[in-house]
Amino acid sequence: MNEANAMDTSTIRIAIRKLPDHFDRSRITDILDEIETALMDDGGVDAKTYADSFTITVEIPTHQLLDTASCLQGLGLV
Repeated sequence: MNEANAMDTSTIRIAIRKLPDHFDRSRITDILDEIETALMDDGGVDAKTYADSFTITVEIPTHQLLDTASCLQGLGLV
């Protein structure tokens, strides 16, 4: 893998209104922490998460997109 590819990132956006019921929408920072922890622990993915009023954004290295999708599916987010 060349150095340019190592720096490529992908962004996944999740609508807060569509979060599964087991997520407490009033505690968005806890949800962001849970997503980051799950991605690191389950998939070895170093993700950055943030949210606005409507959307959670997950930024990940593109080469870890499949690991990320699998983990997010396990959380019920995709």
